[in-house]
Amino acid sequence: MRKEYLIICFCLVALMAQAQQPYRFTLPLAIEFATEHSNQIAMDKLNILDAQERVEEFKAFGLPQLDVGVNYTYYFLSPSQPTQDFLTPAVFGILNEFVFDTPIDPGPPETFNLGFVRRNNVNGFADFRALLFDGVFLKGLKAAKASIDVERSRSKLTKREIAIQVTQAYLAVLIAKENHKIIKSNIESLDRLVFETTETYKAGFAEKLDVNRLTLTLENLKVEDENLTELIELSKNVLKFQMNFPLDTDILLLDELEVLLNQIEIEPDVFITEESIDYSNRPEVELLEKAMELDDLDIERLGLRLPVLRANINLQESLQRDKLFNNNEAGFIAGGFVGLNLSYSIFDGKEKSSQQQRSKIRKELKSFELEDFKRSMLLQATNAQRQLTNAKRTLENRRKILDLAEKVYAAAKIKFKEGVGSSLEINQSETALYQSQSDVISAMYDVILAKTDLDIALGNIK
Repeated sequence: MRKEYLIICFCLVALMAQAQQPYRFTLPLAIEFATEHSNQIAMDKLNILDAQERVEEFKAFGLPQLDVGVNYTYYFLSPSQPTQDFLTPAVFGILNEFVFDTPIDPGPPETFNLGFVRRNNVNGFADFRALLFDGVFLKGLKAAKASIDVERSRSKLTKREIAIQVTQAYLAVLIAKENHKIIKSNIESLDRLVFETTETYKAGFAEKLDVNRLTLTLENLKVEDENLTELIELSKNVLKFQMNFPLDTDILLLDELEVLLNQIEIEPDVFITEESIDYSNRPEVELLEKAMELDDLDIERLGLRLPVLRANINLQESLQRDKLFNNNEAGFIAGGFVGLNLSYSIFDGKEKSSQQQRSKIRKELKSFELEDFKRSMLLQATNAQRQLTNAKRTLENRRKILDLAEKVYAAAKIKFKEGVGSSLEINQSETALYQSQSDVISAMYDVILAKTDLDIALGNIK
């Protein structure tokens, strides 16, 4: 029992440890997670379903329709209308002419209320209707189906925006982590130097001012380390928000900034031109083109002048009785008809003509939007390519400067330890080193940002 208990405890501890491990994400996995869990994507899917249901709703207008029903009416006061007695004068007229020797005057005709409705009325019916031909309906159905493609294009645009937001947030965390890693390394190096200088001071071979200067620099680095630690968490929270990931759950980023930088390749002799750029990579272009196709269908639909042919079949049975369940009275009486309706609009007050002109105007506006967007896309891509080339070149130069700053700092430390240098020289070389490190991080960020901007412009982020 004791052995089994220990095994169960070990398994529980292992499961708890596994549950406490942070979720691991590469940049593609982060984008995939964000896409799968995005509320906006879910709403776009619902919009697509709604567009599909609109098509089905529109189809129902042209499909055969059948209505059946039963109506029951009870007249507690039977309707009637005043009617003159036309039978009595007619009867006396015949009798006076053919029977009576002496004519008899029946007097003026009486007026009485005559009712034609029984108290109980039951009517059952079946009504079948069908649209046999309507050219406008067919074009409208085609336009309704095209609206589904518009919603799908809009969904692609949403996915792209999510990918861009996640990419930018992911890279912000990597930049903060790279800064933090360098600060940690500087703290370790300076901490050793402070310790050595303190021991030298205790031995009487260094001044208290040297110890204080180095300690002050170390404390400033520790404060910066705490700020960067907080910045990393804040940046992670922004990334979690963009991914729709729980904020109270930790995540671990698997990509390294240096690896991503090394994957960026530049072809200096290949420049982006209007002929080389693929505009179809941008979902905005697809969305505008689909919207223009929708306008074309609307223009064509409104320009149609065709007759509309409808058919109708109606069958009904009615029952009228003073006493509903008295079978001695008349039973159900059947009736029915078949009808065709052919209509053609001669003049509608120029309503469709105005609607058609408005559709043409909307299409022309979208064509201008598309032209301007393509121009702006080319401008964005061209500028981003130049910025990437310059950023890459700047990064190489900053790294060379950092290499020199590291050598100067190393030489200053050696001179200081050997007693031929001062702490002021150490501080100056440290300042130059930290500035060079900051410049390298900034240059790395500029390269990543320029590459991201180029991918955004070319539509490579989807």
